[in-house]
Amino acid sequence: MPKIFLTGITGLVGGAFTVALLRERKDYEVVALTRSNSVRTASQRVEEILGEQCNFDGCPEVLPELLKRIQVIDGDVTTINPDELAKAPVLKGVDIIFHCAADVNLGKDVDGKTFRINYDGTVNVLALAKLLNVKEFHYVSTAYVAGKLVGRAMEGRAIDSGFNNPYEESKFKAEILVRNSGIPFTIYRPSIITGRVKDGRIRRPLAFYRILEFLLKLKKNQCFKQQLDPRGWIDIHAHFNTIPSERVYFVPIDYVQQVITALFQKPVINETYHVTGDKPVTTNMIDHAVCHTLRLEGVEVNHRDQEDEEAITRFLGDLLPYFASDIVFDQTNVRKGLGDQRFDCELGEKGLIVMMQSFFLDFFPDLDWIQEIIKEDRTQNS
Repeated sequence: MPKIFLTGITGLVGGAFTVALLRERKDYEVVALTRSNSVRTASQRVEEILGEQCNFDGCPEVLPELLKRIQVIDGDVTTINPDELAKAPVLKGVDIIFHCAADVNLGKDVDGKTFRINYDGTVNVLALAKLLNVKEFHYVSTAYVAGKLVGRAMEGRAIDSGFNNPYEESKFKAEILVRNSGIPFTIYRPSIITGRVKDGRIRRPLAFYRILEFLLKLKKNQCFKQQLDPRGWIDIHAHFNTIPSERVYFVPIDYVQQVITALFQKPVINETYHVTGDKPVTTNMIDHAVCHTLRLEGVEVNHRDQEDEEAITRFLGDLLPYFASDIVFDQTNVRKGLGDQRFDCELGEKGLIVMMQSFFLDFFPDLDWIQEIIKEDRTQNS
């Protein structure tokens, strides 16, 4: 029975991958490295997150069976001692490592946390892999190791084109460690993860969803100050100072789950795969979808020389480079790796609206006016 040492099981991708793989393959066992916290043990955290994931995937009944094949180690990739951990009886027989633990902070790395988790953590996990003499090392990176590249990003070794933040640089340098380790590897590079294709829902919103929450609160505050009904249309005069892009690589979480699970089961041939899909949306589509969903006017995405929206820059500035990116992510390896398998990844403007509406319905259930707007819109378009 193959045995996997897995990091990042409580994260969005790690949890989705674990449930999908163990449902599909009854012959796999997992040893998960997870931190405890002040209120839950490491095992309790794993059970909670996988319970959420099973509910999200529509299979709550399989959780007990999955947990029987998961053992949990309380620990952190930044503080483990590979020499000591390798001696743990629970790791006997581990022949595969799936390293997914990461800090996805896109801002400044003032205290070095991002590099400690993403780079130093990978140093430690690779050291453990060598001590265990594993046959395969699977690493979840990011498509944005491409950084400030303009043009086509290939699926092989990334080129240092400069970076928008320490997150990109830390993942780029961690990839180099994996490639130079001498261990057979597979590297997965997801882009900006959003809600699933069929209904737009997501278990844990990241990155882009901060923009939606920001604009929701902006409308709420302006309506309160001006004594306006938030169910109506309102001009919020919001300017996002960035160059509009024709290629914003939003990728639905179910596509990421399906593609990584499928590729994981293929022979490991030292390849890298862009898990980005090949149907990027445009900044214009996003703008239209946001305004439609929240009933907004006055949202402008356009580059100006001056920074005239201090609040947007302060709270969302770290996200703006991803809406001005001029990268095309090559799909050669992922197409070849998947063969005849095809997974839907196309959102389009309608899919963006569904995704945004689902976010507000799920995460702001007590905000009556946004619930009413969305239910009215869905009734009119059903």
